[in-house]
Amino acid sequence: MIEEKLLTYQLRGENWNSDLTGKKRKGPVIALVDTSASMRGAPELLAKAVVLAVARRMLRENRDVKVILFSSKWQTVEIELTHKKRMGKEFLEFLKYTFGGGTDFNTALRSGLKTVKEEKTFHGADLLFLTDGSSELSERPLIREWNEIKVERKARIFSLIIGNYDAGGLDQVSDYTYIIHDPVNWQVEESPARFIKAISRVSRIF
Repeated sequence: MIEEKLLTYQLRGENWNSDLTGKKRKGPVIALVDTSASMRGAPELLAKAVVLAVARRMLRENRDVKVILFSSKWQTVEIELTHKKRMGKEFLEFLKYTFGGGTDFNTALRSGLKTVKEEKTFHGADLLFLTDGSSELSERPLIREWNEIKVERKARIFSLIIGNYDAGGLDQVSDYTYIIHDPVNWQVEESPARFIKAISRVSRIF
């Protein structure tokens, strides 16, 4: 670049987050992971594999990540992987953790919404739901608040439904819904790789 011989180059860093067209390159991600008993076995292994792949890809792209494990009502555990805080030990413990308990989508969405609203690092973050869909998103005020925040912050929800044919009401808030009917033998068009690539590929205009 100094010798003016480069054909192309890219500037990277905290102050180079947008290109000249105003597109935000890649924002933070919040993964909401269902750790209920119904996720044990193949769905659990697939969910962990997807979260690991997402985290590796996002961190490689300098995107902050928070993993929120949810089960029954008001039960959540948060793992932060950001430029300010790397909870690597906790993340490894999650990968070894055996799932169990109930499922409450309202608790999961409420936790994700709270992070988007209150934590500056995750303003406008994309939310990823990884679940078997064995619950129901039922709190209308919560759904309405999320839809308002989504418009205001340009945030999105990607839902990955593992081992089910129904999204459990997540289609009320999801911008993209991917369903893997059989977590052991999925079809090519159901590959979780499509889910991971979509999160990285889509850009937003601010």
